[in-house]
Amino acid sequence: MNLQSSLPTSLLGPSLLGLLWATCFPGLCQVDAARPNVLFIAVDDLRPELNCYGKSHIHSPHIDALAASGTLFERSYCMVPTCGASRSSLMSGLRPSRNRFTSYLTRADRDAAGFPTLNTHFKSQGYYTVSNGKVFHHRDDSEIGWSELAWRPKASPYRLEVNLDLHARGGKKQRGPAYESSPSEDQDHADGMIAEKTINDLRRLAKMDQPFFLATGFMKPHLPFVAPQKYWDLYDPRKIHLPPNAQVPQDAPAEAIHNSGELRAYHGIPAKGPVSDETARNMIHGY
Repeated sequence: MNLQSSLPTSLLGPSLLGLLWATCFPGLCQVDAARPNVLFIAVDDLRPELNCYGKSHIHSPHIDALAASGTLFERSYCMVPTCGASRSSLMSGLRPSRNRFTSYLTRADRDAAGFPTLNTHFKSQGYYTVSNGKVFHHRDDSEIGWSELAWRPKASPYRLEVNLDLHARGGKKQRGPAYESSPSEDQDHADGMIAEKTINDLRRLAKMDQPFFLATGFMKPHLPFVAPQKYWDLYDPRKIHLPPNAQVPQDAPAEAIHNSGELRAYHGIPAKGPVSDETARNMIHGY
């Protein structure tokens, strides 16, 4: 969903794991062209279901514009399929191994202690470094590499008056619904807050006498699939078809076939077995 509708097209564009964008924005150019400003954008759980990747049913005009004006990679691979580990690998440039970068709770400053992460490297080279949203899994990971305290918005993912029904089920508390169409505006959601702060930081950092490395991490489309109603209305639920996935994919590793523990924690999702077709369509719609 295009949370950054107020940004100029030239300032937009997430990637599957992260985007390094060395640039000289109009009005943001610095004297030393050999030390360009860098905007880094990470998007949680985004897959290449975007118009620029041939998915014409997706409305992603800003990302498409960035892809058209830059370099679009069509053969990129996930280092490790879990959040904290992949972020630590990306930010350190180190490959995961049997004893490094294995969990969603991974910290780069522990698994690769003493090894310079991307933000630390930029800071050591005289860059002013800022982190907005979810860049590392842990906000205080590699904090020595940030010129300012890493910032994240304090906002519930939900906007409606919903009954979260946080009763114990199997010894665990449930989260709220897995999806929600909200009547609120972009700035009422965490990603809208992140976009707004990033816009303001771009303007602020451009006035400094040193180059900057600005890292921005958006939360969506990670669960729960919550978005303003205006974005839900871009898609016709009657045209959402469920994939034929009753069988295990050929050559899929055993680790990939699991019970989706994260999804099971949300309200309205059964503890075992498949979700209803209606729920599946709503989750696809929300994504």
